[in-house]
Amino acid sequence: MSRQILVIKRDNLFKEKVFDGFIEEQQQDFIKNILEKYEYQERNDELERNSSFQQIIPYVWIVNPETKKIFAYRRAIGKQNYSETRLMNKWSCGVGGHIDKDTEEKSTDPIIAAMMREMKEEVLMENYPLPKIVGYINDDSDEVGKVHFGVVALAETKHNVEKGDSEMAHGQFYSINELEEIFSNSENKIESWTKASWPYIKNYVSRLEL
Repeated sequence: MSRQILVIKRDNLFKEKVFDGFIEEQQQDFIKNILEKYEYQERNDELERNSSFQQIIPYVWIVNPETKKIFAYRRAIGKQNYSETRLMNKWSCGVGGHIDKDTEEKSTDPIIAAMMREMKEEVLMENYPLPKIVGYINDDSDEVGKVHFGVVALAETKHNVEKGDSEMAHGQFYSINELEEIFSNSENKIESWTKASWPYIKNYVSRLEL
């Protein structure tokens, strides 16, 4: 049976204006557009090349507000661990993936439902906090970016978080300075969506009270 994922026509998503990179949630209400006009389509090669549709991808940063640390992970190297091989061996701070019809169709808010499911699939936590949407990512600089739209969220927890998925080679909490070192090392491949949303997350975490 084919896998069906949540998409929206590009014209319905970008009713007001198209942006590039990351914007904060209060700048434009894309959630309203998505929830009013989304549909499910089979995920196949044709859809991956069809830029008239945007595949909606939840992207959750996990933050510990007590330690002011951020969960980050390096993706696994082996192709056998992946449904999306273009991301392998890259550093990422976002937990997420496609919104599936099989699991999210009956939800009143499939975006949040998918975020919760992805966290439970990808990381091990004592409890799973409800994510708060903080922004969006659009990247038309390459063929992959042209067909995906990121919904960026924050999930705060005071508990430990560990990798729970074979796509992760390693994952743990890092301080802002530690992540800056990882991101600035030319030997490390950093996921483009992580780089796009990092300035906002860095500022948010920096302003948290210890």
